[in-house]
Amino acid sequence: MATLTSGRVHPGSESDAVADRARVADAAVLIQYLALLVSALVWVKLGFVPRFPNMPLFYGLLAAIFLYLCLRSYLTLARRISERWTWVWPISDVVIVSVLVPVTGGLGSVAPFLYLLPLALCSIQHKPGRALAAGILGSVLYLAVTWYPHSVPGYWLQIGPRIAALALATPLAVINAAMEAARVEEVVAMREQLALADYRQRLSQEMHDGIQHDLVGLTVRLELARQLMAEDPRQAARVAVDQRFVARQAADELRTLVYLLRSPVVEREGFVGALRHRLSLFAQRSAISAPLRIEGDNVPLSPQAAHAAFRIVQEALTNAEKHSRASRVDVILNFGSDAFECAVRDDGIGFDVASAADRVSVGSGFGLGGMKQRADSAGGWLKVNSQPGAGTEIAFGFPLEASPAGRSARDTAAPQ
Repeated sequence: MATLTSGRVHPGSESDAVADRARVADAAVLIQYLALLVSALVWVKLGFVPRFPNMPLFYGLLAAIFLYLCLRSYLTLARRISERWTWVWPISDVVIVSVLVPVTGGLGSVAPFLYLLPLALCSIQHKPGRALAAGILGSVLYLAVTWYPHSVPGYWLQIGPRIAALALATPLAVINAAMEAARVEEVVAMREQLALADYRQRLSQEMHDGIQHDLVGLTVRLELARQLMAEDPRQAARVAVDQRFVARQAADELRTLVYLLRSPVVEREGFVGALRHRLSLFAQRSAISAPLRIEGDNVPLSPQAAHAAFRIVQEALTNAEKHSRASRVDVILNFGSDAFECAVRDDGIGFDVASAADRVSVGSGFGLGGMKQRADSAGGWLKVNSQPGAGTEIAFGFPLEASPAGRSARDTAAPQ
């Protein structure tokens, strides 16, 4: 398998923009957490709230929270933690708030209102399951750290409104997260439907202006030949025989349309443009970062190679989303002088390639056989590299000599 060297990253792609927006959102949340921490110090130092029973413990807890936020900022903003482990943050927030409650006055503490922060964070990130878990865990821990109903008069009157507020906020956060996740899926599906509808309209127009015109003309001339059969059989035969050229023209037009039955986005935007569009939708839907890197000059591929490459990458992204538990998928395109190569690499759990290849015949769900067939159909090759716990790489390529468009583009770009 050819090795792909490091190249330039295209920061202007839509998937990179999605990743940048996610980093901004994470940074905003962390800044809010730090602001609350500073506010707590200001309130205590200026005497806005009563002194807590154990001030050294309070300051020690604030210092521990500050270190926790620094570590969390680094791991989150530098993307050093996998997406499948980010559930740790809302659970940690709930535990920290629960520790703050007895330190800051127990039933008289205002810390329980901070339970709303992890709920809001999970809702913003479209994680209904995490929002539900944070709400339930917060309610249970708050009851645990304030459980002394027999020694405090009016215990249930004090704790009841706060538990009720948390119980009300939890389903609201869950519903909002679920609705936003469904909205993103709907937007992605709508984009695909619009692209498909536009493609069908253009295909219908091509058939109407081309094949239908030829077939109508063929029908008219064959009807004329039928009418001439009784009066002038020779002329009728000539008219009928001449229509073979019209039939061939219609057949050629039909073959062209069948050949162009590929992704409408690829046809409209080209392979690289369509791939950027696909990566943007993938990042929005899955919350997995998917940067695109291009090495060498972007030489147009043949229609068959472009279609096969797009479908292989599409299948690799689907596999990464369904099976890999990855937080990042890198797509690398290498346009060499004689060949085009592509690698799709994820940082997921990986799998055993040999056993997966054995299951292809019985339908493993990985689509490895289909990707191999697409590469072979365009005169290319495909190789899968993966190990359990070490991620997965799908690499494939096509010779550029098989692409007349690629040869033409290289000849034009070559120095005279």
